[in-house]
Amino acid sequence: MMPLAKCILEPSGQKIPEFIDVGKTLALAVVCILIGIVLAGCVSEISTKPAETPELLPIKTQTQEPRGSYTNPASIGETVVVKTFSGTFEVAVLDYIKGEKAYQIIKTANMFNPDPDQGFEYLLVKVRFKYASGKTSQYVSAYSFEAYCNGTGYSPAFVVLPKDMPEFKNVNIMPGGMTEGWIAFIVPQGKDILIAYEHMFEPVCFIKV
Repeated sequence: MMPLAKCILEPSGQKIPEFIDVGKTLALAVVCILIGIVLAGCVSEISTKPAETPELLPIKTQTQEPRGSYTNPASIGETVVVKTFSGTFEVAVLDYIKGEKAYQIIKTANMFNPDPDQGFEYLLVKVRFKYASGKTSQYVSAYSFEAYCNGTGYSPAFVVLPKDMPEFKNVNIMPGGMTEGWIAFIVPQGKDILIAYEHMFEPVCFIKV
């Protein structure tokens, strides 16, 4: 490639031609362009790393209480198995009557049976208790049960029951033995009630009526 010429002035005013190497000029321009591209690449970086996901917090799950517990009571006709140091018992509420019908049954059985206080009503429950396994005899009575309402326990009422509704008797029971009968309670009117079997003065199972 032929070099280009340009004129420069000597101090005397005479023009002297000076040659410019076009090849070097083009090479220098290419180098400058490459440097610019490299610098631009340094400024803008494309990330191929996966986007960071936020840390997931552990989810708290509530473990359901066993069937027959205070927060997960059993239902009518459902047998609750209770295991204690004394042995294994099976408890069930077979039937119940409450409200005005229960009141009429109680008053018909004996006119001297007390009337419930205002805001309370009679609740009659038929309970079955089985001594499934153990080594010694166990004493059980109507007072082995309480009726709970809103966290408050109510003991059995002292009443006379009709002959066709045999009461839950006080008995000593051997392993394999079973007993059942009716128990009367006076409880808050129109409320959900939990019948609890108590062992060693502590409620160990609950059945909702």
